[in-house]
Amino acid sequence: MKLEVDSTVHHPLGAASYVFREDIVKYLAKQLGDENLKISIGAQPNSSPHFGTLTVFSLAFSLARRLQQVLTSDVSVMFEVVDTAPASSHEIDGVVYQQSLKKSDIISETMPQYYEVLDQLSNIADIPYGTRSQSTFNQSTFIPEIVSKIIANRSTIAPVLDPKNELLRVRSACDNCGLSDKKGITNQYFSNHIQFECPDHGSYQVDFSREPDKLEYSTPLRNLIRAMNYVAENKSPDHSHHWMRVTGSDYAGFYQEQMLYRAAGLLGEDISDFPTILYAPLILDWSGAKLSKSLYVKQGAYSDLPNYLVNYSFLRDSLGPDGLNKLYREVDSWVQEPYKLFRHYSVYYFMNKVFQ
Repeated sequence: MKLEVDSTVHHPLGAASYVFREDIVKYLAKQLGDENLKISIGAQPNSSPHFGTLTVFSLAFSLARRLQQVLTSDVSVMFEVVDTAPASSHEIDGVVYQQSLKKSDIISETMPQYYEVLDQLSNIADIPYGTRSQSTFNQSTFIPEIVSKIIANRSTIAPVLDPKNELLRVRSACDNCGLSDKKGITNQYFSNHIQFECPDHGSYQVDFSREPDKLEYSTPLRNLIRAMNYVAENKSPDHSHHWMRVTGSDYAGFYQEQMLYRAAGLLGEDISDFPTILYAPLILDWSGAKLSKSLYVKQGAYSDLPNYLVNYSFLRDSLGPDGLNKLYREVDSWVQEPYKLFRHYSVYYFMNKVFQ
């Protein structure tokens, strides 16, 4: 099907695009204070970075560069590697068990591409970056207390984070085979430890006060724990940095209102303390649906699109380093003219306006 368009781009103002149509950097700078700023981004490295991830990463580095120009403190980007995401899963006696990316060979194939992207964006923006795994994040000072609080209130929190099963989806991989109960069906909770079940090697325990690095979380639970940890670090005199986040707009709106702010409120958290989140516009297909990495990876979707719109490896192979440069320049224009930030963009916009 051929789509007929006049190639005119409109940016009708409304809501946030109206309020922040001229500037967003100074507004954010006023909220961040004088501490060193860390901008958090995250992704599951289960494939080459897809186009939406490249957009989020570009926005983080562009924003960091612009904030660095108005702040007296240092600004950097932190890539939170979600290496506990599933690489494979299968059902045994009605329980779904997964093996995470860090236990598979997939991550060794994909992470070099993430480093390529981060290195290039860091050079363009002149902004440093760091990376850390889920286990390293879990070693943060406040994690045991946060996990303990959530476990103690699991009867209240679980129905919010997992409306279908009402389970607290915390996991830990078996040391012998790497399998973990994906939904936490077999978990048993105690005052200072969780008992997990492996279908092949039986029961094992994790003391979350001493070895929180062994814990894994579902996406909504990880989102809540990450936010609570950032709040604790932002308020702690022992930490000389302040956190904010950049993520995709698919995690905005009702999802964040329910899975983060409502859940945090039920735990007695003051959500006014929560880190600022700037959402990257979504990249949409011809129908208005989000361009999906999982559909491409698992079902071979988007065969009608230029492959450079699918993931980084195709972008690099098709357009060379200038492909990511062009994407960064486009995203940087959104930060300079922030009314462009509060809308979504179709693949045809990039085909006709960015990579023509």
